[in-house]
Amino acid sequence: MDITALFNAGIAFGATGTTLALALRYLHKPAADNDRLIEQIDALLPQTQCGQCGYAGCRPYAQAIADGEAINRCPPGGDATIDTLAQLLNAATLPLDGEAKPKAVAFIREAECIGCTKCIQACPVDAIVGAAKYMHTVIADECTGCDLCVEPCPVDCIEMRPLPAAAPRAPEQPALACIRCGLCAPECPVSLLPQQLYYFARRNDREQLSSHALDTCIECRACEVVCPSHIPLVDYFQQAKAELKQAQTQQQTAVRYKARFEAFQLRQQRDAAEREQRRAARLIPAVAVTITEETPEQQSPAPLSKQDEIRAAIARAKAKKIAQQTPPRQH
Repeated sequence: MDITALFNAGIAFGATGTTLALALRYLHKPAADNDRLIEQIDALLPQTQCGQCGYAGCRPYAQAIADGEAINRCPPGGDATIDTLAQLLNAATLPLDGEAKPKAVAFIREAECIGCTKCIQACPVDAIVGAAKYMHTVIADECTGCDLCVEPCPVDCIEMRPLPAAAPRAPEQPALACIRCGLCAPECPVSLLPQQLYYFARRNDREQLSSHALDTCIECRACEVVCPSHIPLVDYFQQAKAELKQAQTQQQTAVRYKARFEAFQLRQQRDAAEREQRRAARLIPAVAVTITEETPEQQSPAPLSKQDEIRAAIARAKAKKIAQQTPPRQH
């Protein structure tokens, strides 16, 4: 083989290696981007873990949306969640696929409760407290309103009670509209822009309302006094403040729901691992007793049956695997 052939072979090998490296980098990057997108979608979901979307919880639905599932299958989130998902994914807004229901919390009629614990097992965020054969009750502030505890109750003593509805929005001004005169801005004692805030409030543009410091409005109504259109500006600002606060509360609540659901899952895994450990611990002494109780005459021809050897080996393997995988208890 001459020098030219070796040189060409080296170039071809290098090009192949570069192509392979770029391909691996390309394949790895979408996976990371997809994980990041799933996290962003999951953060916008209400974290009720109700399953009304057809999936086992909010995280599986977020994964499905990232893979192309429709964004309109979350009744607890309603149109607000659809709008935020559409904005995140740069997708078209769709009508809600399902029935929108007002926010509700579970309520146990305690006089009828028999203490069966079935509702406790069904709650995905551990918002029901009680013990077997004792009365149960719901922690209302932690209840997501998922409705999953109602069906398992054998005595039908759980009902969903709607929470008070939010105050209605300020009415539209029927007679006079804003003429953009700008007279309101100089009158504001905290240097806000009432005209812009008014338009943002009417459009329910929460991002712009926050960036224009609506929360610093002291509601003195100085802007209303000079308004030639007699627009009740502060009424709009008050309503917009209430909706901003409600949105922030819902976001914080969703984060808390998610944390409780993850703790619920960890507890289930830990309990299952501990049950398996106890079972393995009971199995090993039983095999040992069977071996020691055999007489010397019985041990010489057949020290241990094949079935006992298999049982003992399986028990040791399970115990070792569980000991390696069991998460430490959090105190």
